[in-house]
Amino acid sequence: MATVDLYDEEPEFGVERHADGDVELTIRADGTRIRITIGRLYDNASLLGESLRHLAEDVAENIVERWEDLPDEADAYISVHDGRYHVRLDGIQVGDYPSQTIAEIELARAMAHHGVFPPAWLVNDHGIVCDINEHIRRWHNAGGDGMAPIEGVQYRPGDAVWYGERDWPYRVVGDWGAAGVELHTLDDPSIRLHVTDRTGLLPVLGS
Repeated sequence: MATVDLYDEEPEFGVERHADGDVELTIRADGTRIRITIGRLYDNASLLGESLRHLAEDVAENIVERWEDLPDEADAYISVHDGRYHVRLDGIQVGDYPSQTIAEIELARAMAHHGVFPPAWLVNDHGIVCDINEHIRRWHNAGGDGMAPIEGVQYRPGDAVWYGERDWPYRVVGDWGAAGVELHTLDDPSIRLHVTDRTGLLPVLGS
């Protein structure tokens, strides 16, 4: 018994009856043509038709109707490491962010920027993979190919702001409206602070 493994996203199938009466099933996939002759008997041709009909029903009922996307390397991912939410799109790292909501916004932005919209997944700190497509799509516009406006954004990256006791200014890493503002100290960009209560923020005038 031989096994032939082929990969083709659009294989072709055909059935015909030749002039000599033989019925032939043809499969074309991955540059290969497979021909199966089942003979000239009516019963064999009828059985082939029934088999193909049952196969189509199985595809519809057991595969298509129960379809769930499965993660693929080229998909979009948010993963959690050391308290940060890391975003990857099509195998390329986009960045890391202080909350899941902010990571979702930046993943949606990266999709719109690159014009690619693959399935999106969250890999939590236990390694469990969850579908987050709806979470990402809510940040896209009605056409689905751009970003919707993010309400409440006040600051741009690099803006100087006061926070808390106002004894030392901070720089804005990013502002995502209600999802919060991320800051870093002037002397060390690696020291970061995620602020969700905007009442404690004030711009440094003249900066």
